[in-house]
Amino acid sequence: MNKKQAFRKAIGFHPVFPVPYVIRFTVEAEERYRIYKGGIFDPVRDTGSYAVFSQTNSGWEEVRPGFFKDYFGVIWNKTRDKTLGIVEDPPIKSPSLKGFAFPDTDHLPVYRFQEINNRDYPGHFHILSIGFTLFERAWSLVGMENLLAWMLMEPAFVHDLLDRIAEYNIALVRYAAEIGGLDCVRFGDDWAGQHGLLFGKDLWLEFIKPRLKAMADASGKAGLIIAQHCCGKVDELIPEMIETGIRLFDPFQPEVMNVDQVFTQYHDKIAFMGGLSIQQTLPSGTPEDVFLKSSHLLSALGEKGGYIFSPSHALTQDIPPQNIDIMLDRVMHQDQFIHHENGKRDSF
Repeated sequence: MNKKQAFRKAIGFHPVFPVPYVIRFTVEAEERYRIYKGGIFDPVRDTGSYAVFSQTNSGWEEVRPGFFKDYFGVIWNKTRDKTLGIVEDPPIKSPSLKGFAFPDTDHLPVYRFQEINNRDYPGHFHILSIGFTLFERAWSLVGMENLLAWMLMEPAFVHDLLDRIAEYNIALVRYAAEIGGLDCVRFGDDWAGQHGLLFGKDLWLEFIKPRLKAMADASGKAGLIIAQHCCGKVDELIPEMIETGIRLFDPFQPEVMNVDQVFTQYHDKIAFMGGLSIQQTLPSGTPEDVFLKSSHLLSALGEKGGYIFSPSHALTQDIPPQNIDIMLDRVMHQDQFIHHENGKRDSF
């Protein structure tokens, strides 16, 4: 069974051993870890990660040092945060789409990444990752404050904007599916902070859910598994996500939800990926903390199926490389350890 088959079996709620896992790095974290490893490091092959991502958040045009233009023409300042960046100036200034042109989905850099991944990682689970999928794409175009205000004051415009974004995403998915090699499409859209939703469930049901359902339906018809990335406390939306057809949820943050409880509640309805804290355990914990938390997730969740081991987001630059080593040692050599949350290791 190759990595693709193991990943598919696990998110189909079947126990798989070794438990499949995904390790991803922010730009800064990868640079730091590569130096630590002596300058040679492949974040897919050298971690044994089971999935490979073709990302729409890559392939942007650098318009001046540290500033990048995305597919929609939005300029992102990445002089400090090299992974995501900050929107410099939203292009839509008033509640109107007049004069704004959406990208041509027939010619996008992500398709090139997809073809490269098909060639280089044929046995991996292949994910098309659409960053800033819907809500985030909307606020990147009009500004966060404007979007939240216009949901209440200019709802017709917001509906129109989100419809157009959803149509763009559906066209992108269909084109990528024709290229082939994909297993999954992953929508990336943060709807919440650490303490709850940013704009309330009623507004989510009105503005987000219908478009999410349309995108999921189109992705399913294209033969793809549907995943949803959403940071923050969104456990109240998990039943709604299940209704739309979402089959895999990440990053499963332990700071904002009880991962054991949520996993038990929704097991066999939706699979989860994540769970190992990048806010506490990985940056601030001891190597023993990292080992024990990883062991717990692999045994308590992984051995039941419906779970992909992963940190609760891409690894950040504040994580000590030694803690990354311990995590990788635990997941890459699962057969060498007792599969129990209290499993012991000779030394740390």
